[in-house]
Amino acid sequence: MGILLGLLLLGHLTVDTYGRPILEVPESVTGPWKGDVNLPCTYDPLQGYTQVLVKWLVQRGSDPVTIFLRDSSGDHIQQAKYQGRLHVSHKVPGDVSLQLSTLEMDDRSHYTCEVTWQTPDGNQVVRDKITELRVQKHSSKLLKTKTEAPTTMTYPLKATSTVKQSWDWTTDMDGYLGETSAGPGKSLPVFAIILIISLCCMVVFTMAYIMLCRKTSQQEHVYEAAR
Repeated sequence: MGILLGLLLLGHLTVDTYGRPILEVPESVTGPWKGDVNLPCTYDPLQGYTQVLVKWLVQRGSDPVTIFLRDSSGDHIQQAKYQGRLHVSHKVPGDVSLQLSTLEMDDRSHYTCEVTWQTPDGNQVVRDKITELRVQKHSSKLLKTKTEAPTTMTYPLKATSTVKQSWDWTTDMDGYLGETSAGPGKSLPVFAIILIISLCCMVVFTMAYIMLCRKTSQQEHVYEAAR
């Protein structure tokens, strides 16, 4: 007798659970600030169960507020705040998802999807599920990083080395020669070349003169010794 009662109770629970529509709603949904978001709410249509009422409610303070109502007379948006921003699916049977556009930060809240069906025996069955809407506000820097394509920077080639540095040299001369400067890859002016050659010649002549003087001095010492 106990086994029979257990089987009857299990069968009743099975019919009550699987014999009626079940809403499927995610625990939370995240949407972008100033963007659009879809709050899914679906069920598998059952034979004999007729959808008669759809409600979407939002938690404001301690009490939920109805923002959308669908009945036999059509769709009705209950709050002016959602005019032109709210739409509920109706094309696919069993899909009563809510689409919300141009999200604001104060749209963050808990939303309730509530559906009422009429059963074959004339009674009504009500099911509701709650989902949390989160609004994510991206910083302008992050948006810029995501939307802008990376730029390729080109730099002009320089005649310098990171290992060995090249230094410009400057020769300042008083008088009519003025200022002469030369850098890497530049040829020397003609008067600078003449100046260098003249200095070299002066050094050579000076060295020759010194050597000649030393030789003459040595010869005089030999001559005096011979005497």
